[in-house]
Amino acid sequence: MTTYLIRRILTMIPMMVLISVILFTMVQLAPGDAFSGQFDPRVDASYYEKMREKFGLNKSPVEQYFIWAKNFVQGEFGLSFRHRMPVSDLISDRIGNTVFLGVCSLILTYSLAIPLGIFSANKPYSKLDYTLTGFSFVGYSMPSFLAGLLLIYLFSFNLKIFPFSGTETAGGGYEGISLLLDRLYHVILPAFTLSLITIAGYNRFVRSSILEAKQQDYVRTARAKGLSKSVVMRKHVLRNALIPLITLFGLDLGLLLGGAVITETIFTYPGIGQLYFEGIVNRDYPIIMAVSMISALTVLLGNLLADILYAVVDPRIRYE
Repeated sequence: MTTYLIRRILTMIPMMVLISVILFTMVQLAPGDAFSGQFDPRVDASYYEKMREKFGLNKSPVEQYFIWAKNFVQGEFGLSFRHRMPVSDLISDRIGNTVFLGVCSLILTYSLAIPLGIFSANKPYSKLDYTLTGFSFVGYSMPSFLAGLLLIYLFSFNLKIFPFSGTETAGGGYEGISLLLDRLYHVILPAFTLSLITIAGYNRFVRSSILEAKQQDYVRTARAKGLSKSVVMRKHVLRNALIPLITLFGLDLGLLLGGAVITETIFTYPGIGQLYFEGIVNRDYPIIMAVSMISALTVLLGNLLADILYAVVDPRIRYE
């Protein structure tokens, strides 16, 4: 296992380099720069040229990339063109909110999708199964921005149950458990919006996995031994049917940092996703590169964690 982990970690290095080159090239190919949309007729054009020189935008793309890569390896994400402050400070101020949103979204996803998938698999082709299938198709096909707007309209404007923006009540002065509950109260709508598509997809995935596992020989053998349905389901069907979810869990870790762009923007939730959207709109490539690279690294580490969990859950899997 140790050799495998070292090999996987070393493999991440060229992958991160390739990802950074592709991202940097895409940023450079976009027309204009961070100062193109800031032109003011009252400001002399030489000011913008000085700003481009200050941020190194007057250099060639190759030079800019190597300067950025050198700083990134040293843990410096650069200076934001728009905010005029280190990108690391901007990320540190918001990363907690995004992680909190992502964790709540994952909890909602697994706590709802797995039971719903089990219910559908236990009663296939029944009215309950068809109903859950219909809701799954609707949820899976609904864009997150539309789902967010509908939830805001229904639960914030009409029913006035949940807030539609922010992370906590302004001027609330909450501390400890009260602050945590207040933050949970504000995160319910964006977390459900972020998890809606994954709940719908996982529901169908769990259903099909359980139905397939029920047809396996080891399940028929367990039933022939006289084991109860609950024991067969818990120890034989679910244990094997839910193993593929580990792969999806590794991919879902990427949502903790970079997957909430649309959701955070709709709910004006001050997280990394909203910061990333602002960076794209303003052509603030230090922000774009930093958030993209952190998200890519999170996905790679999530996949590595999924491989490790495979060996823990399934004794048949061994990495030599």
